[in-house]
Amino acid sequence: MERKLYAKVPASAEGCSVKDFLRKTWGLSASLLIDLKKWEDGITVNGNRVIVTDRLSEGDRVCISVGDHGADSGFVATNMPLDILYEDSDLILLNKPPFLPCHPSKGHVDDTLANGLTAYFHEKGETFVSRCVLRLDANTSGAVLFAKNAYAHDQLRRQLAEGAVKKEYHALVHGQPPLRGGINAPIYRPEAATVQRIVDPRGKDALTEYETEKTDGNLSLLRVFPRTGRTHQIRLHLSHIGHPLVSDFLYGDEGDGILSRHGLHCSSLAFVHPVTGKSLQIKAPLAPDMQEVAQGLFRAERYRSLDHHLRETYGEKLVKIPLNGGFSCPNRENGKRGCSFCSAGGSGEFAPSPLLSVQEQLRVGKEALSSKWSGYRYIAYFQAYTNTYAPVSVLRERFSAAITDPEVAVLSVATRPDCLSEEILELLADLNRQKPLWVELGLQTAWDKTAESFGRGYPRSVYESAVSALHERGISVITHLIFGLPGETEEQMLESVRYVSSHTDGIKIQMLQILKGSLWGEQCETHPFPLLSESEYVSLVARAIALLPAHIAVHRLTGDPPADLLIAPKWTADKKKVLAHIDAELSANNVVQGCDL
Repeated sequence: MERKLYAKVPASAEGCSVKDFLRKTWGLSASLLIDLKKWEDGITVNGNRVIVTDRLSEGDRVCISVGDHGADSGFVATNMPLDILYEDSDLILLNKPPFLPCHPSKGHVDDTLANGLTAYFHEKGETFVSRCVLRLDANTSGAVLFAKNAYAHDQLRRQLAEGAVKKEYHALVHGQPPLRGGINAPIYRPEAATVQRIVDPRGKDALTEYETEKTDGNLSLLRVFPRTGRTHQIRLHLSHIGHPLVSDFLYGDEGDGILSRHGLHCSSLAFVHPVTGKSLQIKAPLAPDMQEVAQGLFRAERYRSLDHHLRETYGEKLVKIPLNGGFSCPNRENGKRGCSFCSAGGSGEFAPSPLLSVQEQLRVGKEALSSKWSGYRYIAYFQAYTNTYAPVSVLRERFSAAITDPEVAVLSVATRPDCLSEEILELLADLNRQKPLWVELGLQTAWDKTAESFGRGYPRSVYESAVSALHERGISVITHLIFGLPGETEEQMLESVRYVSSHTDGIKIQMLQILKGSLWGEQCETHPFPLLSESEYVSLVARAIALLPAHIAVHRLTGDPPADLLIAPKWTADKKKVLAHIDAELSANNVVQGCDL
């Protein structure tokens, strides 16, 4: 099929050679550049054929023709149903059923996905050159990506080589692995073998990460993230840790009677579009045979994590970008310095400077997250200070700037329940009609006497009224609690959990952290007070999870303090370690969310 790309030469490229301009503008590889030079219309400037050493002038119109130029793979055209997930001028992604090879081979001349695509394009009067970027074994189902032209193929293969294409699989395995884990084991192909691989120090490095999504103890459905792309990596790695794919003839037991093929499905591909530069994440629904088995399994997580809540509610993972709207707080007016535990940054130390516009803060946040979380949409999180403590006109301007970003899926606003006037509530309701809105309320404790000791500034009845007003407008509420506040007993802390459970949609729990720049930070230097140990905190969190109704999303179980501000307790600085200890405590005591209700 024909495909041409155009670019206008800017003043900065005046005098640049065609070759250098092509490489800078489109990132052409040397091999693609050689191919383009073969065609009469492969590279033109202002409609005329040129050589790559020619010099360009400002305003020149450069064109590359990256289509098939009449070429065709010549495969047998076989009509078959195609489950097309996404298609445009450059790409086509399909949900491949099991037992269907991607490409013709000696034993499969006319019954492959490429044969079906040949028929599909020929019926539209177009040629078809098979450029499969990501192929799957015949028995593996799921997302398969084809490029429609040489340029898209060239760029996607480069992304693949650089690890920029994020792949997610679903795997049905025997047994019940830990909730999450990583498998770092080199993969080697013995000389005598033609297909099967083994784990061997002589092999190439290979890393697979996974999360257990559903289980019944005998079978489990895993979400699997291959961080490298070795042959049979997922199948071999899962077998290596004692949890082989069901019905896997190479690395498991083909005759286990569960499926008629190995239980592996490519469920998601995330990458950057080679021409538009837009981040794409394409999902492939689970194949019916695996879906039928998975329906008999149960959710594996011991609590409703934010990640699970997002995938169940919005159908995808979302990544949070902290923002600073430049607001203040009523507890910082008239010489006041905020709640006793609050740092000078108003809990917004990880947000960009408020001197940047909201759009610029979002751009900075996306760039910072791009190496780890490409292809995902975002939660715009107004975090610092009290984010409804401003005139409604200012709030509307700041919040609207966030939700008009097409990659922002959810708006999250952290505030105080005593800063929600009727006018502000109506603004939030209007925003919620445009995109989902969360309001995070800093309650910290259900005990008014404790709240007075750190200067919260309102009774819990104000919280109840705010929650009711937000729920009346269909707005989700997330409530913050702090464990270890001075003078509170363990039972009082758990009673705060019971109290908010009847009001909130989500919860954030963290240990009291003494930070530099806070009132308690200064007090701690001369009059330190006792703090919970890590084991005490972990035990409390496990007991709290047992008291939470199953529908409440757990957004946080431990804080993430800036290292340069943390005075005590030092053990809270290692967030991953604390979470691991919480998981171990839940497993050791067989705690799942709501089990003590």
